[in-house]
Amino acid sequence: MAAQTQGSPGEALTPHDRAFWRGFATSVRDNIAGETAVQALRLGATVALARALTPGDFGLFRILLIVCAFATLFTEAGIPDALIQRDELRPEHESTAFWLTTGLGALVAGVLYAGAPVIARLMAMPRLTEGARLLCLPILLAATAVISDARLRRELRFGALAVADVLGEVGFIAAAFWSLALGMPLWSLPAGLAARLSLRAATLWAADARLPRGAPSVRAAGDFARFAGTVCGARLLTAISSNADYVLVGRMLGSSALGFYSIAWDLLRFVPDRLHRVAGRVTFPAFCRLRGEDHRLATAYRDFFGYLARIVPAFAVCAAIVAPELLATVYGAKWIAAALPMRLLAAGLMFAGLEVGIGSVYYATNHPSYDIYLHTGRLALIVAAVFSLSAEGLSGVSAGMSAVETLISVTGLWLACAAAGLDARELLEAALPGLKVAALCAIAAFAARLFALAAGLDAPAALAVASVAAILVYFRVERSNLGAMLSAALGREPRPIVAAAARQDG
Repeated sequence: MAAQTQGSPGEALTPHDRAFWRGFATSVRDNIAGETAVQALRLGATVALARALTPGDFGLFRILLIVCAFATLFTEAGIPDALIQRDELRPEHESTAFWLTTGLGALVAGVLYAGAPVIARLMAMPRLTEGARLLCLPILLAATAVISDARLRRELRFGALAVADVLGEVGFIAAAFWSLALGMPLWSLPAGLAARLSLRAATLWAADARLPRGAPSVRAAGDFARFAGTVCGARLLTAISSNADYVLVGRMLGSSALGFYSIAWDLLRFVPDRLHRVAGRVTFPAFCRLRGEDHRLATAYRDFFGYLARIVPAFAVCAAIVAPELLATVYGAKWIAAALPMRLLAAGLMFAGLEVGIGSVYYATNHPSYDIYLHTGRLALIVAAVFSLSAEGLSGVSAGMSAVETLISVTGLWLACAAAGLDARELLEAALPGLKVAALCAIAAFAARLFALAAGLDAPAALAVASVAAILVYFRVERSNLGAMLSAALGREPRPIVAAAARQDG
């Protein structure tokens, strides 16, 4: 058997280590349950809505999601992260944070209501005005639950957060399909988004209904203002760079092109986003517990990255190979135009998927400014890529964005290694086995797809043949490591992942 790496989870763990992994794994387990339910609901709803609505409707919806992202950013202002990161959290910190976020929520809602027509004119999408104004009250409600959310995360009570996410999704589905039933398809997605925000906020209040114990304090605000300000600046740049391509594509190529681009991006991001939801968001409070223990933090991040590398690349390359069949089967033939953008984006979004957890390393090690540097560069590259390649249409923009994602992701991983005190070569060694597995799965999916097309199978059958071939190869190569990953996720003491060659030697 391969020797265990010093400090890996496979070593004899101290009681402190066991407590760390137990809390981490319990949170991951709760997130898995919640995310499974959310995605089952969301996938069914999205498939039905994609067949009932137009690409233009989904392009408009993407802009409303961006509006929500910026509203949340300015409402939170980095305050929840500052509360989670603090070693000592006093009641005056919580009460000051509550009043600040609630006041900011009211201000943001008011500005959005007044500025909605301006946003609609800038995007050349007249329907944005009503959709954005519909979100104002839900945004205010969400602002009042920000501190409840932060307390739940700090205490690793991710079961309650999972329930809030599930109920929010139920609200989205109910409102969206109710609008369709009433003959108002244009309101379907905006109404669903408003319901999601409102019901999630109400559930967070039910899970952590602690009212502030006093008035806001200047001294308490000063305790976390510097860290919160830096985080807010980093998050602002992150939000701008994460959404700049959507805004530019929508403005320069139209809402239909944005709809195709969004669907391609969302399919490729499906697995990385799920990994972030079930494990990535747990890494921030978990890594914060390892502050000042450089070796343990480096080891925890390296092992977490090793698990990512076993999953993300294999999914990305296989999804790119079966893109036309996947789109036709899931969303319908009218979405096949997203296949080429999806294939062009695959390489860049594979690297982007491996970034899950780097922000947690930056914040846990008190380097939130790294996010500022990273996303400033990303924003500049996005603007250059989209403006220079928009004449080539959606395909040109997708190729340019793939190159941008690759460059920025590699840089971000290097910065995470620097912050955690981890040799970048160790991270590369952790990734290589996963890349080999991805190559084997890609060969299997490509060969099976060629066979299916030669046999004249329709899109669903061809997708099934290619998917089964890739899955069989994945399970054949990774069967032992899947047990290790499942053990870590379900709360048992984690075992190390090992390469296939090492297993054979043993």
